[in-house]
Amino acid sequence: MANSTTVRKPLGVRATPEQRRILAKAAARQNRSVSSFVLTAALEAAQKQQATKLRRSHEEIMAIVRAAQEEIRKANPKNRDLVQELLDERRAEAARE
Repeated sequence: MANSTTVRKPLGVRATPEQRRILAKAAARQNRSVSSFVLTAALEAAQKQQATKLRRSHEEIMAIVRAAQEEIRKANPKNRDLVQELLDERRAEAARE
């Protein structure tokens, strides 16, 4: 996965001897170095967290929709039917042609 432009900079992860032993055994089972194993696991966890954060609950989506509707109400205080007005304008244009 590393290429010639890879910058090597230690992450400085601290682990107890027991944590280090567990990581070393898990890395050995995959025939990888501890650094490679830890980096891959950390990246997978970060990507999963990022993907989860992008998902929104139904309540969050509804709150966004309500906020958008409120902004539209503010922009159209007389509650005009803008769609119908546009259709009427287009029909009038078509009739003039």
